[in-house]
Amino acid sequence: MNILFVASEAAPLIKVGGLADVVGALPSALSALGHDVRVMLPKYSVITADRAPEKRIVVETVVLWRGQQVPVKVIESTLLPTATTLYLLETPTLFEGDAIYYEHNGPEGIRLAEERYTFFSWAAAHCATLLNWPINVIHCHDWHTGLLPALLAVKKVRLPTMLTIHNMESQGRWRAEEVFSWLGLTGHEVPGLEFRDVDNNLNALQSGIRTATVVTTVSPQYAIEVLSPLYGAGLERDIQSRPDGMRGIVNGIDVAVFNPETDSRIPAQYSASTAVVGKLINKRALRKELGLPDSDGPLFGLVGRLTSQKGVDLVASVIGDIVNAGGQVVILGSGVPEVEELVVSATKAFPSACKTILRFDAALAQRIYAASDFFLMPSRFEPCGLGQMIAMRYGAIPIVRDTGGLHDTVRDTSLHPDGTGFVFSDPIAGALRTTIVAALRLYHEHDKLQAVRTRDMTEDFSWARSASDYSNLYTYARKSYIET
Repeated sequence: MNILFVASEAAPLIKVGGLADVVGALPSALSALGHDVRVMLPKYSVITADRAPEKRIVVETVVLWRGQQVPVKVIESTLLPTATTLYLLETPTLFEGDAIYYEHNGPEGIRLAEERYTFFSWAAAHCATLLNWPINVIHCHDWHTGLLPALLAVKKVRLPTMLTIHNMESQGRWRAEEVFSWLGLTGHEVPGLEFRDVDNNLNALQSGIRTATVVTTVSPQYAIEVLSPLYGAGLERDIQSRPDGMRGIVNGIDVAVFNPETDSRIPAQYSASTAVVGKLINKRALRKELGLPDSDGPLFGLVGRLTSQKGVDLVASVIGDIVNAGGQVVILGSGVPEVEELVVSATKAFPSACKTILRFDAALAQRIYAASDFFLMPSRFEPCGLGQMIAMRYGAIPIVRDTGGLHDTVRDTSLHPDGTGFVFSDPIAGALRTTIVAALRLYHEHDKLQAVRTRDMTEDFSWARSASDYSNLYTYARKSYIET
Protein backbone atom coordinates (compact mmCIF):
# COMPACT_ATOMS: atom_id res chain seq x y z
CA MET A 1 0.00 0.00 0.00
CA ASN A 2 0.94 3.65 -0.42
CA ILE A 3 0.58 5.27 3.02
CA LEU A 4 0.97 8.97 3.73
CA PHE A 5 1.82 9.97 7.29
CA VAL A 6 0.71 13.52 8.09
CA ALA A 7 2.14 14.85 11.35
CA SER A 8 3.57 17.87 13.14
CA GLU A 9 6.98 16.38 13.96
CA ALA A 10 9.30 13.52 13.05
CA ALA A 11 12.59 12.50 14.65
CA PRO A 12 15.36 13.30 14.26
CA LEU A 13 14.47 16.23 11.99
CA ILE A 14 12.07 18.04 14.31
CA LYS A 15 11.23 16.68 17.75
CA VAL A 16 9.35 17.84 20.81
CA GLY A 17 8.07 14.54 22.23
CA GLY A 18 7.38 10.85 21.67
CA LEU A 19 5.13 11.58 18.67
CA ALA A 20 8.27 12.42 16.69
CA ASP A 21 9.87 9.08 17.54
CA VAL A 22 6.87 7.20 16.16
CA VAL A 23 6.63 9.22 12.94
CA GLY A 24 10.38 8.95 12.44
CA ALA A 25 10.70 5.20 12.97
CA LEU A 26 7.42 3.47 12.04
CA PRO A 27 7.56 4.24 8.27
CA SER A 28 10.85 2.38 7.95
CA ALA A 29 9.43 -0.70 9.69
CA LEU A 30 6.36 -0.59 7.44
CA SER A 31 8.59 -0.27 4.37
CA ALA A 32 10.28 -3.51 5.41
CA LEU A 33 6.84 -5.14 5.00
CA GLY A 34 6.61 -3.89 1.42
CA HIS A 35 4.62 -0.67 1.89
CA ASP A 36 5.60 2.66 0.35
CA VAL A 37 5.33 5.05 3.30
CA ARG A 38 5.96 8.77 3.01
CA VAL A 39 5.80 11.54 5.60
CA MET A 40 4.33 15.05 5.25
CA LEU A 41 5.39 17.75 7.72
CA PRO A 42 5.08 21.53 7.83
CA LYS A 43 8.12 23.28 6.40
CA TYR A 44 9.14 25.03 9.63
CA SER A 45 11.73 27.74 9.19
CA VAL A 46 14.07 25.76 11.49
CA ILE A 47 14.14 22.94 8.92
CA THR A 48 17.03 24.20 6.84
CA ALA A 49 18.36 22.77 3.58
CA ASP A 50 21.37 21.17 5.29
CA ARG A 51 19.03 19.19 7.58
CA ALA A 52 16.55 18.23 4.85
CA PRO A 53 18.04 18.70 1.37
CA GLU A 54 15.45 19.76 -1.18
CA LYS A 55 15.17 17.39 -4.14
CA ARG A 56 12.36 18.99 -6.12
CA ILE A 57 9.04 20.80 -5.83
CA VAL A 58 6.29 18.22 -6.39
CA VAL A 59 3.27 20.51 -5.85
CA GLU A 60 2.88 24.25 -6.41
CA THR A 61 -0.64 25.52 -5.84
CA VAL A 62 -2.79 28.00 -3.91
CA VAL A 63 -5.14 27.40 -0.98
CA LEU A 64 -8.07 29.61 0.02
CA TRP A 65 -7.31 30.92 3.51
CA ARG A 66 -8.76 33.92 5.33
CA GLY A 67 -10.48 34.90 2.10
CA GLN A 68 -7.23 35.03 0.11
CA GLN A 69 -5.40 32.68 -2.23
CA VAL A 70 -2.31 31.61 -0.28
CA PRO A 71 0.62 30.04 -2.20
CA VAL A 72 1.66 26.56 -1.10
CA LYS A 73 4.55 24.36 -2.16
CA VAL A 74 5.22 20.73 -1.37
CA ILE A 75 8.95 20.04 -1.47
CA GLU A 76 10.28 16.50 -1.68
CA SER A 77 13.17 15.66 0.61
CA THR A 78 14.47 12.69 2.60
CA LEU A 79 13.99 11.90 6.28
CA LEU A 80 17.31 10.62 7.52
CA PRO A 81 18.68 8.21 8.60
CA THR A 82 15.87 5.94 7.36
CA ALA A 83 15.77 7.45 3.82
CA THR A 84 11.99 7.78 4.06
CA THR A 85 10.53 10.10 1.41
CA LEU A 86 9.62 13.39 3.08
CA TYR A 87 7.16 16.01 1.86
CA LEU A 88 7.60 19.46 3.38
CA LEU A 89 4.54 21.70 3.04
CA GLU A 90 5.69 25.29 2.73
CA THR A 91 3.69 28.50 2.92
CA PRO A 92 4.76 32.09 3.69
CA THR A 93 5.05 33.20 7.35
CA LEU A 94 2.82 30.61 9.08
CA PHE A 95 5.59 28.14 10.01
CA GLU A 96 8.24 30.67 10.94
CA GLY A 97 9.87 30.90 14.38
CA ASP A 98 11.98 28.64 16.58
CA ALA A 99 9.11 27.09 18.55
CA ILE A 100 6.83 24.44 17.08
CA TYR A 101 3.73 24.61 19.27
CA TYR A 102 4.22 27.91 21.13
CA GLU A 103 2.78 26.27 24.22
CA HIS A 104 4.29 28.80 26.64
CA ASN A 105 3.73 32.05 24.75
CA GLY A 106 0.33 32.96 26.18
CA PRO A 107 -2.96 33.33 24.29
CA GLU A 108 -1.38 34.64 21.08
CA GLY A 109 0.99 31.67 21.00
CA ILE A 110 -1.84 29.22 21.49
CA ARG A 111 -3.78 30.90 18.71
CA LEU A 112 -0.83 30.54 16.37
CA ALA A 113 -0.58 26.81 17.14
CA GLU A 114 -4.27 26.29 16.38
CA GLU A 115 -4.12 28.40 13.24
CA ARG A 116 -1.00 26.85 11.81
CA TYR A 117 -2.26 23.25 12.21
CA THR A 118 -5.72 24.05 10.91
CA PHE A 119 -4.00 25.47 7.84
CA PHE A 120 -1.64 22.48 7.65
CA SER A 121 -4.58 20.03 7.63
CA TRP A 122 -6.49 22.16 5.10
CA ALA A 123 -3.50 22.42 2.77
CA ALA A 124 -2.65 18.71 3.17
CA ALA A 125 -6.22 17.83 2.15
CA HIS A 126 -5.84 20.09 -0.88
CA CYS A 127 -2.45 18.66 -1.91
CA ALA A 128 -3.12 14.97 -1.28
CA THR A 129 -4.35 14.30 -4.82
CA LEU A 130 -1.70 16.52 -6.47
CA LEU A 131 1.34 14.47 -5.42
CA ASN A 132 1.34 12.24 -8.54
CA TRP A 133 1.53 9.33 -6.12
CA PRO A 134 -1.71 7.37 -5.55
CA ILE A 135 -2.42 7.28 -1.82
CA ASN A 136 -4.21 4.25 -0.32
CA VAL A 137 -4.41 5.41 3.32
CA ILE A 138 -3.68 8.71 5.08
CA HIS A 139 -2.35 8.21 8.61
CA CYS A 140 -2.99 11.27 10.82
CA HIS A 141 -1.32 11.85 14.17
CA ASP A 142 -2.73 13.64 17.22
CA TRP A 143 -4.85 16.81 17.29
CA HIS A 144 -2.58 18.67 14.88
CA THR A 145 -4.10 16.66 12.02
CA GLY A 146 -7.40 15.77 13.70
CA LEU A 147 -9.36 17.97 11.28
CA LEU A 148 -7.84 16.31 8.23
CA PRO A 149 -10.41 13.47 7.78
CA ALA A 150 -13.30 15.98 7.78
CA LEU A 151 -11.43 18.43 5.53
CA LEU A 152 -10.71 15.68 3.00
CA ALA A 153 -14.48 15.25 2.72
CA VAL A 154 -14.88 19.00 2.15
CA LYS A 155 -12.34 18.73 -0.69
CA LYS A 156 -14.24 15.72 -2.10
CA VAL A 157 -11.16 13.55 -1.59
CA ARG A 158 -12.27 9.97 -0.97
CA LEU A 159 -9.54 8.19 0.98
CA PRO A 160 -9.55 6.02 4.11
CA THR A 161 -7.90 7.64 7.11
CA MET A 162 -6.35 6.44 10.33
CA LEU A 163 -5.98 8.71 13.35
CA THR A 164 -3.44 7.73 15.99
CA ILE A 165 -3.86 9.46 19.36
CA HIS A 166 -0.60 9.76 21.25
CA ASN A 167 -2.07 11.75 24.14
CA MET A 168 -5.75 12.45 24.84
CA GLU A 169 -4.95 15.47 26.97
CA SER A 170 -3.90 17.65 24.02
CA GLN A 171 -6.97 18.24 21.84
CA GLY A 172 -6.65 21.46 19.82
CA ARG A 173 -9.63 23.59 20.90
CA TRP A 174 -10.36 26.97 19.33
CA ARG A 175 -13.33 29.22 18.64
CA ALA A 176 -15.45 27.62 15.93
CA GLU A 177 -16.44 30.83 14.19
CA GLU A 178 -12.80 31.83 13.77
CA VAL A 179 -11.79 28.42 12.41
CA PHE A 180 -14.59 28.59 9.85
CA SER A 181 -13.58 32.11 8.86
CA TRP A 182 -10.05 30.86 8.18
CA LEU A 183 -11.42 28.03 6.03
CA GLY A 184 -14.12 30.05 4.30
CA LEU A 185 -16.81 27.63 5.52
CA THR A 186 -20.05 28.11 7.41
CA GLY A 187 -19.46 24.95 9.43
CA HIS A 188 -22.98 23.65 9.03
CA GLU A 189 -22.29 21.62 5.91
CA VAL A 190 -19.22 19.73 7.20
CA PRO A 191 -19.73 16.39 8.99
CA GLY A 192 -17.26 16.15 11.82
CA LEU A 193 -17.07 19.90 12.38
CA GLU A 194 -20.50 20.24 13.95
CA PHE A 195 -19.44 19.23 17.47
CA ARG A 196 -18.82 22.16 19.85
CA ASP A 197 -18.31 22.52 23.57
CA VAL A 198 -20.34 24.88 25.76
CA ASP A 199 -18.08 27.79 24.74
CA ASN A 200 -18.65 27.04 21.02
CA ASN A 201 -15.11 25.78 20.60
CA LEU A 202 -14.24 23.34 17.86
CA ASN A 203 -12.16 20.37 19.05
CA ALA A 204 -9.74 19.01 16.45
CA LEU A 205 -9.14 15.70 18.22
CA GLN A 206 -12.86 15.13 18.69
CA SER A 207 -13.42 15.77 14.98
CA GLY A 208 -10.80 13.16 14.12
CA ILE A 209 -12.31 10.60 16.46
CA ARG A 210 -15.72 11.17 14.89
CA THR A 211 -14.62 11.09 11.24
CA ALA A 212 -11.48 8.95 10.77
CA THR A 213 -12.02 5.52 9.26
CA VAL A 214 -9.96 3.89 12.03
CA VAL A 215 -8.81 5.34 15.36
CA THR A 216 -5.86 3.94 17.25
CA THR A 217 -3.81 4.78 20.29
CA VAL A 218 -0.40 3.70 21.44
CA SER A 219 -1.16 0.79 23.78
CA PRO A 220 -4.04 -1.67 24.30
CA GLN A 221 -4.43 -0.74 27.98
CA TYR A 222 -4.65 2.99 27.22
CA ALA A 223 -7.33 2.20 24.59
CA ILE A 224 -9.37 0.71 27.43
CA GLU A 225 -8.61 3.45 29.93
CA VAL A 226 -9.71 6.32 27.68
CA LEU A 227 -13.24 4.91 27.65
CA SER A 228 -13.57 6.18 31.23
CA PRO A 229 -13.94 9.81 32.39
CA LEU A 230 -10.72 9.46 34.42
CA TYR A 231 -8.58 9.11 31.28
CA GLY A 232 -10.88 10.10 28.42
CA ALA A 233 -10.31 13.85 28.91
CA GLY A 234 -13.93 14.58 28.04
CA LEU A 235 -13.88 12.57 24.78
CA GLU A 236 -14.76 9.15 26.21
CA ARG A 237 -18.29 9.30 24.78
CA ASP A 238 -16.95 10.12 21.34
CA ILE A 239 -14.77 7.02 21.46
CA GLN A 240 -17.65 4.93 22.78
CA SER A 241 -19.83 6.13 19.90
CA ARG A 242 -17.55 4.51 17.33
CA PRO A 243 -18.97 1.11 16.33
CA ASP A 244 -15.47 -0.36 15.97
CA GLY A 245 -14.06 1.39 19.04
CA MET A 246 -10.41 2.31 19.36
CA ARG A 247 -7.49 -0.05 18.70
CA GLY A 248 -4.33 -0.03 20.80
CA ILE A 249 -0.89 -0.82 19.36
CA VAL A 250 2.20 -0.52 21.55
CA ASN A 251 4.93 1.74 20.22
CA GLY A 252 8.36 0.37 19.47
CA ILE A 253 11.83 1.79 19.93
CA ASP A 254 14.76 2.03 17.55
CA VAL A 255 16.70 -1.06 18.63
CA ALA A 256 19.66 -0.04 16.48
CA VAL A 257 20.05 3.27 18.32
CA PHE A 258 19.23 1.89 21.75
CA ASN A 259 21.62 -1.05 21.76
CA PRO A 260 24.11 -1.35 24.64
CA GLU A 261 26.26 -3.71 22.55
CA THR A 262 27.04 -0.99 19.98
CA ASP A 263 26.18 2.31 21.69
CA SER A 264 29.12 4.68 21.22
CA ARG A 265 27.64 7.13 23.73
CA ILE A 266 28.27 4.89 26.73
CA PRO A 267 31.72 4.20 28.23
CA ALA A 268 31.47 0.40 28.05
CA GLN A 269 29.38 -1.67 25.62
CA TYR A 270 27.80 -4.86 26.95
CA SER A 271 25.27 -7.58 26.22
CA ALA A 272 22.88 -9.52 28.44
CA SER A 273 25.64 -12.07 29.13
CA THR A 274 28.18 -9.37 30.09
CA ALA A 275 25.80 -6.95 31.80
CA VAL A 276 27.15 -7.49 35.32
CA VAL A 277 30.56 -6.11 34.42
CA GLY A 278 29.34 -3.71 31.74
CA LYS A 279 26.82 -1.97 33.94
CA LEU A 280 29.32 -1.73 36.79
CA ILE A 281 31.82 0.09 34.54
CA ASN A 282 29.10 2.44 33.27
CA LYS A 283 27.86 3.06 36.81
CA ARG A 284 31.31 4.01 38.04
CA ALA A 285 31.86 6.27 35.03
CA LEU A 286 28.56 8.09 35.53
CA ARG A 287 29.23 8.58 39.22
CA LYS A 288 32.59 10.12 38.39
CA GLU A 289 31.03 12.31 35.68
CA LEU A 290 28.34 13.63 38.05
CA GLY A 291 30.52 13.92 41.13
CA LEU A 292 28.88 11.12 43.10
CA PRO A 293 30.98 8.81 45.32
CA ASP A 294 31.53 5.19 44.34
CA SER A 295 29.26 2.80 46.20
CA ASP A 296 28.14 -0.82 46.39
CA GLY A 297 24.52 0.33 46.49
CA PRO A 298 22.02 0.48 43.63
CA LEU A 299 21.61 3.42 41.28
CA PHE A 300 18.07 4.60 40.47
CA GLY A 301 17.63 6.61 37.28
CA LEU A 302 14.83 8.83 35.98
CA VAL A 303 14.84 10.34 32.49
CA GLY A 304 11.86 12.29 31.19
CA ARG A 305 9.54 15.23 31.60
CA LEU A 306 9.37 16.50 35.16
CA THR A 307 5.58 16.69 35.61
CA SER A 308 3.00 15.31 38.00
CA GLN A 309 1.62 13.21 35.13
CA LYS A 310 4.93 11.33 35.17
CA GLY A 311 4.65 10.85 38.94
CA VAL A 312 7.84 12.79 39.55
CA ASP A 313 6.40 14.25 42.76
CA LEU A 314 6.05 10.66 44.04
CA VAL A 315 9.72 10.06 43.28
CA ALA A 316 10.68 13.21 45.20
CA SER A 317 8.86 11.88 48.25
CA VAL A 318 10.80 8.58 48.35
CA ILE A 319 14.31 9.86 47.63
CA GLY A 320 15.12 9.83 51.32
CA ASP A 321 14.07 6.18 51.60
CA ILE A 322 16.33 5.22 48.69
CA VAL A 323 19.33 7.08 50.11
CA ASN A 324 18.81 5.74 53.63
CA ALA A 325 18.85 2.22 52.18
CA GLY A 326 22.23 2.87 50.52
CA GLY A 327 21.01 3.82 47.08
CA GLN A 328 21.70 6.78 44.81
CA VAL A 329 19.37 8.72 42.50
CA VAL A 330 20.10 10.49 39.18
CA ILE A 331 17.34 12.55 37.53
CA LEU A 332 17.54 14.08 34.05
CA GLY A 333 14.82 16.18 32.44
CA SER A 334 12.84 19.38 32.47
CA GLY A 335 9.20 20.25 32.85
CA VAL A 336 6.80 22.15 35.08
CA PRO A 337 8.70 24.70 37.23
CA GLU A 338 7.07 23.71 40.51
CA VAL A 339 7.87 20.02 39.92
CA GLU A 340 11.43 20.90 38.94
CA GLU A 341 11.76 22.85 42.21
CA LEU A 342 10.34 19.93 44.17
CA VAL A 343 12.87 17.51 42.69
CA VAL A 344 15.80 19.87 43.11
CA SER A 345 14.87 20.45 46.74
CA ALA A 346 14.55 16.73 47.44
CA THR A 347 17.89 15.83 45.86
CA LYS A 348 19.77 18.78 47.37
CA ALA A 349 19.02 17.31 50.78
CA PHE A 350 21.34 14.41 49.84
CA PRO A 351 24.13 15.97 47.75
CA SER A 352 26.46 12.99 48.15
CA ALA A 353 23.87 10.52 46.84
CA CYS A 354 21.65 12.41 44.38
CA LYS A 355 21.99 14.51 41.27
CA THR A 356 19.36 16.41 39.24
CA ILE A 357 20.17 17.76 35.77
CA LEU A 358 17.45 20.12 34.45
CA ARG A 359 17.80 19.74 30.69
CA PHE A 360 17.25 17.34 27.84
CA ASP A 361 20.47 15.58 26.90
CA ALA A 362 20.13 12.49 24.68
CA ALA A 363 23.71 11.30 25.18
CA LEU A 364 23.58 11.68 28.96
CA ALA A 365 20.21 9.92 28.97
CA GLN A 366 21.78 6.84 27.39
CA ARG A 367 24.63 6.89 29.92
CA ILE A 368 22.02 6.98 32.70
CA TYR A 369 20.14 4.04 31.20
CA ALA A 370 23.39 2.08 30.93
CA ALA A 371 24.46 2.88 34.49
CA SER A 372 21.16 2.48 36.35
CA ASP A 373 20.13 -0.66 38.18
CA PHE A 374 16.52 0.52 38.37
CA PHE A 375 14.50 2.99 36.31
CA LEU A 376 11.77 5.10 37.94
CA MET A 377 8.59 5.76 35.91
CA PRO A 378 5.59 5.93 38.29
CA SER A 379 3.27 7.75 35.85
CA ARG A 380 -0.26 8.68 36.81
CA PHE A 381 -1.21 7.95 33.20
CA GLU A 382 0.95 6.87 30.31
CA PRO A 383 -0.42 6.33 26.79
CA CYS A 384 2.58 4.17 25.93
CA GLY A 385 5.89 5.39 27.28
CA LEU A 386 9.27 4.80 25.69
CA GLY A 387 11.50 5.29 28.72
CA GLN A 388 10.66 1.95 30.32
CA MET A 389 11.39 0.07 27.07
CA ILE A 390 14.71 1.85 26.53
CA ALA A 391 15.66 1.23 30.16
CA MET A 392 14.91 -2.48 29.84
CA ARG A 393 17.01 -2.64 26.68
CA TYR A 394 19.93 -1.41 28.81
CA GLY A 395 19.15 -3.74 31.73
CA ALA A 396 17.77 -1.03 34.02
CA ILE A 397 14.84 -2.74 35.73
CA PRO A 398 11.71 -0.54 35.56
CA ILE A 399 9.62 0.53 38.55
CA VAL A 400 6.28 1.66 37.12
CA ARG A 401 2.66 2.29 37.93
CA ASP A 402 0.07 -0.06 36.46
CA THR A 403 -1.34 2.16 33.73
CA GLY A 404 -1.46 2.43 29.93
CA GLY A 405 1.59 1.27 28.05
CA LEU A 406 3.42 0.55 31.30
CA HIS A 407 0.82 -2.16 31.98
CA ASP A 408 1.40 -3.61 28.51
CA THR A 409 5.20 -3.64 28.57
CA VAL A 410 6.26 -4.46 32.15
CA ARG A 411 5.42 -7.74 33.93
CA ASP A 412 5.53 -7.59 37.72
CA THR A 413 8.11 -9.91 39.26
CA SER A 414 5.83 -10.76 42.19
CA LEU A 415 3.03 -11.99 39.89
CA HIS A 416 4.86 -13.51 36.92
CA PRO A 417 7.65 -16.11 36.89
CA ASP A 418 9.04 -14.28 33.86
CA GLY A 419 8.64 -10.84 35.43
CA THR A 420 10.56 -7.90 34.00
CA GLY A 421 10.04 -5.19 36.62
CA PHE A 422 8.10 -3.81 39.57
CA VAL A 423 4.52 -2.62 39.18
CA PHE A 424 2.27 -0.87 41.70
CA SER A 425 -1.32 0.32 41.39
CA ASP A 426 -2.17 3.28 43.60
CA PRO A 427 -0.60 6.63 42.57
CA ILE A 428 0.54 7.41 46.11
CA ALA A 429 3.95 7.70 47.72
CA GLY A 430 3.30 4.79 50.09
CA ALA A 431 2.72 2.36 47.22
CA LEU A 432 5.90 3.49 45.45
CA ARG A 433 7.83 3.24 48.72
CA THR A 434 6.73 -0.38 49.19
CA THR A 435 7.80 -1.17 45.64
CA ILE A 436 11.20 0.44 46.20
CA VAL A 437 11.71 -1.88 49.18
CA ALA A 438 11.02 -4.90 46.95
CA ALA A 439 13.50 -3.60 44.37
CA LEU A 440 16.19 -3.12 47.03
CA ARG A 441 15.62 -6.69 48.17
CA LEU A 442 16.12 -7.98 44.64
CA TYR A 443 19.31 -5.97 44.26
CA HIS A 444 20.97 -8.09 46.96
CA GLU A 445 19.81 -11.38 45.40
CA HIS A 446 22.36 -11.40 42.59
CA ASP A 447 21.22 -14.44 40.64
CA LYS A 448 17.59 -13.31 40.61
CA LEU A 449 18.65 -9.76 39.73
CA GLN A 450 20.62 -10.98 36.75
CA ALA A 451 17.75 -13.23 35.62
CA VAL A 452 15.35 -10.27 35.54
CA ARG A 453 17.94 -8.10 33.84
CA THR A 454 18.51 -10.73 31.14
CA ARG A 455 14.79 -11.00 30.45
CA ASP A 456 14.59 -7.22 30.15
CA MET A 457 17.46 -7.00 27.70
CA THR A 458 16.05 -9.74 25.46
CA GLU A 459 12.46 -8.42 25.24
CA ASP A 460 11.38 -7.57 21.69
CA PHE A 461 10.50 -3.87 21.59
CA SER A 462 11.37 -3.42 17.92
CA TRP A 463 9.07 -1.56 15.54
CA ALA A 464 8.76 -4.74 13.44
CA ARG A 465 6.25 -6.15 15.91
CA SER A 466 4.10 -3.01 15.92
CA ALA A 467 4.38 -2.48 12.14
CA SER A 468 2.65 -5.80 11.47
CA ASP A 469 -0.32 -4.71 13.57
CA TYR A 470 -0.51 -1.36 11.75
CA SER A 471 -0.31 -3.13 8.40
CA ASN A 472 -3.33 -5.24 9.29
CA LEU A 473 -5.26 -2.12 10.33
CA TYR A 474 -4.47 -0.33 7.06
CA THR A 475 -6.05 -3.28 5.24
CA TYR A 476 -9.04 -3.09 7.56
CA ALA A 477 -9.34 0.68 7.01
CA ARG A 478 -9.43 0.26 3.22
CA LYS A 479 -12.00 -2.52 3.42
CA SER A 480 -14.18 -0.59 5.92
CA TYR A 481 -14.02 2.57 3.81
CA ILE A 482 -15.09 0.77 0.63
CA GLU A 483 -17.99 -0.91 2.43
CA THR A 484 -19.32 2.42 3.74
